[in-house]
Amino acid sequence: MQREPYADRNLLLYPGLNLSDAEKKRIDDLDFSIEDLTTDELVYSMARQIETNFQTFYTVAEEIIGEEAALKIAHEIGRRYGGGGYAKLLAARGCGNRGSAQMMAIYQDIAHSIRGPKHTAALYAEWDDERCVVKRDACIYFDETRPQNGKYTGAFEQGCFEGYVAADENLDRVEVRCCRWRGDSRCEISWEFKPGAVAGNAEANGA
Repeated sequence: MQREPYADRNLLLYPGLNLSDAEKKRIDDLDFSIEDLTTDELVYSMARQIETNFQTFYTVAEEIIGEEAALKIAHEIGRRYGGGGYAKLLAARGCGNRGSAQMMAIYQDIAHSIRGPKHTAALYAEWDDERCVVKRDACIYFDETRPQNGKYTGAFEQGCFEGYVAADENLDRVEVRCCRWRGDSRCEISWEFKPGAVAGNAEANGA
C-alpha cells in the first residue's frame, strides 16, 4: 500500500502536538494568563474543546431523552458529518459521487490534519486500488476519561460510514478491524471499494 507524497512532511512542529501533560493540565484548568498564551496552547485548547463538546452533548442528551434517543442522534450526526465532508472533497476534486481509495485517503488526511493535535494520530492513510486504511491510537471522538460514552462514539462512527457510502457509489463498505471505544488499544479502519472503481467520470478516465 502507498501513502500520498505529502506523508513525508515532518509533524514535529504541528501546533500543540508536543505539549507536556503538565502544560495540557494547566490549559485545561485555565491556569494561565492571556498575555502568555502561545499558539501551541491555543490550538490544543480549541481541539480539546471540540472533544469536550461531543462528550458533554452525549452525557446531557442521555440524561434528558434517554440512551436510545441519544444513540440515534449520535448516529445521525455522524451520517451528516462524514458524508457531507467527503461529498465536499469529491465535488472539489471534480469527482461527483464517484470516489476511489486514493480520494478517501486524501479526505481522511485533510480531516485529520485540520482538527487539532490529537487527530494527527491518524496520519497518514494508506491506500491501494481497492481500499484505504487508517490506523491510529487516539481519536478526538473518544475520551479515555469517559469510557462510558464509547457507545456514542460507535454510533457516531457508524453514521459516518453510512454517510461515506451514500456519498460515493464506488465505496462498497467500511470495515472496523479494531477501535478504541471497543476497548482495543488502537483503531484500524478499512474503506473497501468496488473492484475497478475509478474516481470521477468513468468515461473521461478511460474506463
